Amino acid sequence: VEVFDQIIQLKPDYAQAYSNRGAALKDLGQLKAAVDSYDQAIQIQPDYVEAYKNRGNALAELGQLETALDSYDQAIQLQPDWAEVYSNRGVVLTDLGQLEAALDSYDQAIQLQPNWAQAYYNRGVALAELGQLEAAVASYDQAIQLQPNWAEAYSNRGAELAELGQLEAALDSYDQAIQLQ
Repeated sequence: VEVFDQIIQLKPDYAQAYSNRGAALKDLGQLKAAVDSYDQAIQIQPDYVEAYKNRGNALAELGQLETALDSYDQAIQLQPDWAEVYSNRGVVLTDLGQLEAALDSYDQAIQLQPNWAQAYYNRGVALAELGQLEAAVASYDQAIQLQPNWAEAYSNRGAELAELGQLEAALDSYDQAIQLQ
């Protein structure tokens, strides 16, 4: 943080220094200060898409979900092909209980980056919350296919299979999760 403060002293209009300072503060758990740094970066460079994304992440960790959603929406407006932002947006929408909108965000992330296991996993979580258990299992299957050592995906898959009454398959999934941990 001190290094970025020194850079800012030398060049107060350097947006990336504020953004990097925000990342360092976030890593230190100083989320509010991180948001302030991202705000300064955005004030200097209003099209700084990464600052919007990182601001959204910090706000989401602070529990300021609606404001985080606004940051993600701004990032998407500036760079509509960034899968990670759609997925992060989906997580916030899931936390807000807006599951159908969350699925739309996950689907967009998957369309942009079809080999990204995290988007399939997050989609599975939302589908499970909607009670669409078969579809949730299929999403977890995709995540596992892309990232075969993901214990949490096997565990969630097992939970949904158990709910569906497929107990043997659920046990297999749980066993795999245990082996991976």
